[in-house]
Amino acid sequence: MPDDRTRNGEESAPPERGGNGRTPDSRSPDEIRRFHRALALFAAGAWFTCHEVLEHLWLDETRPERDVYKGILQIAVGLLHEENGNRTGALRLLERGARHLAPFLPVTFGVDLAALRDEALRLRAVLAALPPGQRLDAGRWKTLLPRVRQTG
Repeated sequence: MPDDRTRNGEESAPPERGGNGRTPDSRSPDEIRRFHRALALFAAGAWFTCHEVLEHLWLDETRPERDVYKGILQIAVGLLHEENGNRTGALRLLERGARHLAPFLPVTFGVDLAALRDEALRLRAVLAALPPGQRLDAGRWKTLLPRVRQTG
């Protein structure tokens, strides 16, 4: 008997997660607007300001999906740490951020969290393999930066 993810015997895409994967997205229009602002800041490389916007959302949220905000903000701060020469902080926060996103994969709030997590962990692995004090050149850094991809 086909489950609710199959149609005509073919597997369909997993449902998008609104929040925790079991409930629809019940965020207010203001929360959604602020989240989209944070995503735009992330995409622009404004890591600190992105962190500030997401921190307010995270602190105001009580549902489990607050960890989506925390995960993205920790990845942003990890990128800021690397840009400022704090490799240890970068490695730690890229890993923590990826860990916070894991329960909400593949997509939550219209964001491909699986890709974001995978890219953050890929960058972390590259950074961890560098000798102490060595930085990525600007071109390689740009190609390895995690990207926020919206799905809808």
